[in-house]
Amino acid sequence: MIEDPSADPGAGMPARPVLSVRELNESIAGALQAAFPRTVWVRGEVQRLPHDAATRQHVYFELHETGRSGAAEYAVSVSLMGWDRQKFGLTRFLDGTDRDLQLANQLEVCLECRVDFYPKFGKLTLKIVGIDPTFSLGRLEARRRQTLAHLEQAGLLEANARLPLPELPLRVGLITARGSAAELDFLTGLDASPWGFRVVARGARMQGEQLEAEVIAALRHLQGEAVDVIVITRGGGSRADLSWFDQRDLAVAIATCRVPVITAIGHEIDRSIADAVAHHACKTPTAAASFLVERVDEAAARVNDAARQLARLAESLLQEAGARLVSTGRLERAVRAVLGDGRLQVQRDATRLQGAVSGRLAAAGARLADRRASVAQAATAALARRRDRLAAAPARLSAGVAARLLAAHRGEAAQVARLDRETRRTLVDRDRRLVSLATQARLLDPARLLARGYTMTTAADGRILTRAAAAQAAGTLLTRFSDGVVASQVLPAPGPAAGGEPSKGARVGGKKTKSETNPGQEPLFR
Repeated sequence: MIEDPSADPGAGMPARPVLSVRELNESIAGALQAAFPRTVWVRGEVQRLPHDAATRQHVYFELHETGRSGAAEYAVSVSLMGWDRQKFGLTRFLDGTDRDLQLANQLEVCLECRVDFYPKFGKLTLKIVGIDPTFSLGRLEARRRQTLAHLEQAGLLEANARLPLPELPLRVGLITARGSAAELDFLTGLDASPWGFRVVARGARMQGEQLEAEVIAALRHLQGEAVDVIVITRGGGSRADLSWFDQRDLAVAIATCRVPVITAIGHEIDRSIADAVAHHACKTPTAAASFLVERVDEAAARVNDAARQLARLAESLLQEAGARLVSTGRLERAVRAVLGDGRLQVQRDATRLQGAVSGRLAAAGARLADRRASVAQAATAALARRRDRLAAAPARLSAGVAARLLAAHRGEAAQVARLDRETRRTLVDRDRRLVSLATQARLLDPARLLARGYTMTTAADGRILTRAAAAQAAGTLLTRFSDGVVASQVLPAPGPAAGGEPSKGARVGGKKTKSETNPGQEPLFR
């Protein structure tokens, strides 16, 4: 300290002390050292921490204290020197090797510091010599509980879990840090499966203050990509790292997502709020990939089981059908014999019917010809008689009478002509009617129906059977085909054969028929 040379002692002005910058700063340093002889614990929110703090020798950042408005009202510089990191083992709080805490921006911490004032630059700094992980974890847990209470009150804790998970989640939306080990592990797990997964990746930071905004943006984007599921994954880290997935807005975005969300945040023990609101939570990226592969495996197994059951059912039905075909071979031979006999009988009946129809048509034609001849002869005789009378009349009658007779003769001639026309028209109509009856007789000929594959079943006495009850009462059946007749006998239907063998014979009207045919004839089907 020096005296002010401008002071004038003779003028009664006392000499004033003047400190140099060095002296002032050293005095401040001494005063601070006297005021804070030991370390102090300081709490605040970490800000301006470099993203590469773990690789730096000396790390500088700030502690902030925010007011009610949320803005920083107070701030102090903080430093973590390289030698202090080694001496006090503080490196683990920077590189993530501590399972509970890793320093990060916006994280509220409680630090043990030495109050240091560097006189040369006049800078006050807190030098870290210790960190209290329990303080940060307590603050994080309090915030976590508040967020969980809000989600439960809003009914969002199980909102995403209620969405149906597709049986074939082959189109996967992936949210992770691009190029990270978590992305590689997840994609490797899917590629190792035989299924055709398609991954739509969306990059986002998995730690730090920008995590919430980027993950929410990625969720919104992937919902428009028509994906089956969305996977949020990252590698391991500390409990403080996990706290970034406890933020309220991120939890609400996951809970209200229209697509099932699967989380794989890489923590074996702890469970984040994002895990709690997701559809399914896995421990690691590899476990998330295995979950999706197993989901598709289960669906494929169900399809394979259904295919095997269908094949067994089809094989059983084919075997039963084959057995029925073998057992119906004898019935086929009997039916063929009955068809042959029936066909012959129908042909004979048709011949007789055709002869009878032809005879009736010939007789009707003869009668019509006779009637036509008699009508013509009668008309000719009448005309001759009228002509004779008219020839003799002029000699006896007067000229007036002769004229009247001539008019009458002309009228008679007109009537005869009209009668002849009507007779001809009547004969033509009768001819057409006879042709139509002959055509109907040919169409109704039973031989034509039998030739088309129809059969006619009668009793032994020739009665045509049209009801199953009549067939049961008849005992013996005659089935007529176009080429012959087959006889069959109605028997009661026996119960199932022993050993599950199909019963032989065919049912007719609720009973079995035993066909009497040539047993040496070859069956229709093999």
